[in-house]
Amino acid sequence: MKTEHPSNSLSQQEAQGDILSRLQDKLGIKFDPEPQLPIDIAVQPDAVASTNKIVVEVYAHIGKLKGSQPHKIKGDLLKLALIGKKLEPGWRKIMCFASEEAAKLVQGQSWVAHAAREFGVEIYVVPLPDERENEIISAQERQRMVNPTALNVQNKKAGPIPE
Repeated sequence: MKTEHPSNSLSQQEAQGDILSRLQDKLGIKFDPEPQLPIDIAVQPDAVASTNKIVVEVYAHIGKLKGSQPHKIKGDLLKLALIGKKLEPGWRKIMCFASEEAAKLVQGQSWVAHAAREFGVEIYVVPLPDERENEIISAQERQRMVNPTALNVQNKKAGPIPE
């Protein structure tokens, strides 16, 4: 039996589709089958609704952000800011999250939240069904990256592991 590679992100990719579908329903719009922007720019958003002038980035993470995850969101925010600068006025820029906890970075009083408001980026949280959420949580646990050197140092400080 073939086992999944620990870094396999298929669950998150499938969840992104679910999140976009739920966001479409919430907004009453349809995203373009192939997200293409009407500008020549070297970035690709997760979704575009050209008829309604909406561009979307999705983050399918459940729970608190760790490690470099906040940098991914900051990168997506910068991507939307650049897209917004290049597009004609009237386009909506949306960041959509699968969990409130993951969205906290772009809400509240952090500098990232201030940047989102300054760039006119709307924040949506679209909860997923429990089954899909559990799939993402399992994938996140499987993908947890640990620095083996740091782990060895930590274990040496803690002493030998009792048998």
